[in-house]
Amino acid sequence: MTDFVTENTTPANAPAKEPVEQKDPAKEYRAKLVQKLVENVKRESEFMRKFHELFGDYPGLNSDTCLYRFVNDLLADQISIVATLIGDTKVGLDWFLFENECGDKGYEAGIDEGETRPIKTVEDYLWLVDVSKEI
Repeated sequence: MTDFVTENTTPANAPAKEPVEQKDPAKEYRAKLVQKLVENVKRESEFMRKFHELFGDYPGLNSDTCLYRFVNDLLADQISIVATLIGDTKVGLDWFLFENECGDKGYEAGIDEGETRPIKTVEDYLWLVDVSKEI
């Protein structure tokens, strides 16, 4: 007679497999969007600095038709789009990017009468966005 394999062939004292951490693709996508935006803000800042080194405040260069203005407008549009995609406002994302200098200043933030923490990274900022939605 042939022995058949039963459902449970693992010995009772075998070590359990560690659970696989489930990744949230939406959360990863939001983090990538903001991280790319941080890179673009830093690149735009460098462009603006070099632009002023080369041209100074030459009359007409700060007009609406100038390359300087064009680059600035493109970044502002990108900020608005990313803010919408991650579920924040442009004002909130502007705060993180410019006032908090992409987390470099590490300002404390949170919700009224709730948890606060220093906002130093993209992940910290997204925590703030998420906790703000809960109220």
